Amino acid sequence: MSGSTEAAAIKRPPEAAARPEETSTGGWYIVFMTGLVAIMSQVDRGVLALFVQPIKRDFHLSDTEVSILLGFAFTFFYVVGGPPLSRMADRGVRRNVISGCLAVWSVATALCCIAQNFWGYFVARAVVGSTEAGCGPASMSMIADAVPRQKLPLAFAIYNSGFIGGGALSLVIGGVLLGLLADVPPIPVSGIGVIYNWQLVFLFLGIPGLLIALWFRLTVPEPARRGVVKKGGYSMKEVGGFIFSERGMHFPFITASLLMSFQLYGLQAWMPAFFERTYGWGPAQAGPLLGLFALVSAVIGLFLGARLCDVLGRRHDDAHMRVYFIAQSLGIPFGIAAPLMPNPWLSLLCSALGGMCGSMASPAYSSLIQLTTPNAMRSQVTALYFILANAIAGTLGPTIVALATDFIAQSEKDLRYVMVGFRLILGPLGAFFMYKSIAPYRDLFRKLRDAELARPAPA
Repeated sequence: MSGSTEAAAIKRPPEAAARPEETSTGGWYIVFMTGLVAIMSQVDRGVLALFVQPIKRDFHLSDTEVSILLGFAFTFFYVVGGPPLSRMADRGVRRNVISGCLAVWSVATALCCIAQNFWGYFVARAVVGSTEAGCGPASMSMIADAVPRQKLPLAFAIYNSGFIGGGALSLVIGGVLLGLLADVPPIPVSGIGVIYNWQLVFLFLGIPGLLIALWFRLTVPEPARRGVVKKGGYSMKEVGGFIFSERGMHFPFITASLLMSFQLYGLQAWMPAFFERTYGWGPAQAGPLLGLFALVSAVIGLFLGARLCDVLGRRHDDAHMRVYFIAQSLGIPFGIAAPLMPNPWLSLLCSALGGMCGSMASPAYSSLIQLTTPNAMRSQVTALYFILANAIAGTLGPTIVALATDFIAQSEKDLRYVMVGFRLILGPLGAFFMYKSIAPYRDLFRKLRDAELARPAPA
């Protein structure tokens, strides 16, 4: 088959819109367990942000060096691991990919407790990033096969409760553990160096991940793939051809996702440091409060977003993209106001309200990608979105904030104004591209739905 014929063959595959079916056996258990894995991924990824000040102090690092650990060290290797792991998930047993990745990054997290310099943490973060890249795409592909199409927003709200809530829990759990370990003196270890009390937190977070990985492998069923599945899966070239053929939706949507991810990764990484520098709240105090406020607001937002998808979905074919636009746009004013508040409690409240709005967009975001992608491409297309967001926004976001603080503001205490400027520039621009994605998404959704309805049901 020629290259042009191959591109035409995958332009609008009929299996992209799944038929409404009953939830497969163990479907909601799959949703719950993938959500638990998502919690671990975000806890292990996000806890380092809580230790910005201690790691600077004990290892004599600059803001820029810390930003590399928060961003580049994780996201560059996320990009490296994403394509092969997502292709493995599309071609094989997704359950095994998820459990194996969780086990590896849990070991890397635990080993952070003995890292003694910048490069020790760099290597550990690289392993965590490269293996976490395999879990999100495989999990979302499993969920799309485990529950019927009309219940996908609810399923992804549950799943994203773990994905988003895990970031909040990293602050809560990390802050609580740090408080419990506050009186532990530095521990000299022969052949390694000195282990500080905050480093022990990494050990206590890595061990549960290994247990969950084993439980996942032994108890989670692999759901049957729905629709027509291409033997051997699709190549990355074919996946790229499919996205290019539907570029009217994907290009503005990718741009919007990148701009929102810049804000998410760039500002979230520096939030604990902002509270310490602006209001004097250390990690043990700020961590649990930031995590608790974020967790509650995220869960509320996720289920509000799922409900809004359900309501608008009865009247609009573009409901998922419309919800994504509405939710993200509502969060912009709160994100701008939070760093300017006169006290930490008002700042927490504004941050929580902005986070709630952002979380409302997550079920719609997850659903619309799955509903407009062929079954055997889902992990790879999802991975591509994750990689673009992580490779560019996840790497550059924290570093741009750090560089602006170091070289433009030239004062740690002016981090708050850097954060405001970040939101003022990127927030409205992201909303514009989200709006431009609505009509193309509606057209693509209708084409795939009509193609699905025209295809004879299997005997």
